[in-house]
Amino acid sequence: MFNTKCNEVIRITMTITICMVAGKVMGFASPVYLALYPTIAMTKCRDYSWSGLVGMFYPVLLAASTALLVCNVFADHPFIIWTISLLFFDFMRRRAVTPQAVGRMLMPTFNWILVVIFSIHTTASMPNRIHEILLSMAITIVVAKLFVAMFPVTSKGEKSPVFKPKEVTYLNRLVSLGLIGGGVAFLMIVDLISATFCLVPVIAAATQFDRQSFIKTVNLRFVTQVGGCAVASVFIALMMGHQSVISFYTLILGSIIFLISKWMCAEKGSNRDVHADALLATMLPIQLYVGNVNLGMNSTFLRAFELACTLAILFFLYHLTNRVTDHE
Repeated sequence: MFNTKCNEVIRITMTITICMVAGKVMGFASPVYLALYPTIAMTKCRDYSWSGLVGMFYPVLLAASTALLVCNVFADHPFIIWTISLLFFDFMRRRAVTPQAVGRMLMPTFNWILVVIFSIHTTASMPNRIHEILLSMAITIVVAKLFVAMFPVTSKGEKSPVFKPKEVTYLNRLVSLGLIGGGVAFLMIVDLISATFCLVPVIAAATQFDRQSFIKTVNLRFVTQVGGCAVASVFIALMMGHQSVISFYTLILGSIIFLISKWMCAEKGSNRDVHADALLATMLPIQLYVGNVNLGMNSTFLRAFELACTLAILFFLYHLTNRVTDHE
């Protein structure tokens, strides 16, 4: 009989590993969703019932589908697409009045951005992408339910912390729209699709309620995001010459997920969130860039560089505005 922590580590490892391998084997055009969704589900979800998992993914699918509709209707008017995107970002920000709500804002917002950027700069079929998003969600839910049944979530009788709703000020909304909207505008103008995932830490930082939380998020994301790329590069080095061997790929991938999950499950609170973010930051480049022929080492290093530049800009903006505030 496994203890609670052992159950959790195995549950996380098996769910993410099987979903990522499924994305490779099934030949998805965008297998990254089968790294993104299971990692988020296993590290952030608190309710593993059917309704809980569906409720977690439903806003994401709705946001992606709405973004696709907007992009198709206004395909010749990118400024209108950007303006509607700003309205969506502001709508999401006004509803994010607690830390849990801020966390729930990330996935719908980022998936909206993914659809917008890819519809502008690629010739890929966006309806097929929505189909893959839906299929990835279904696979994630089924696999997660399977391993939750095999390795049950044991309640310790601890109540989830209750946070008092905070007022989302006009300044909070302005910062969110300025950073997220500015990032989307840049990516809509400049064909730099590889930098799209750099908006994940931007969204996380831009939705904080105060300056201290903002700079703390930027500093932690630098460690986890760039560090995740470093771990991914170690995975790629281990896979050299064996990237087409699915059994070896599964073994090495599962070992890395198990190790990070073990560290994560030994922590609580903010330290656990740091490991969860590092896990996601490691899985994304592996799923994005590692193929049967191309190992994607250059792409992984490029991703690390783009993330470092993005976070450096946020760091610079914080200290620039800090000096202006102190001067006043």
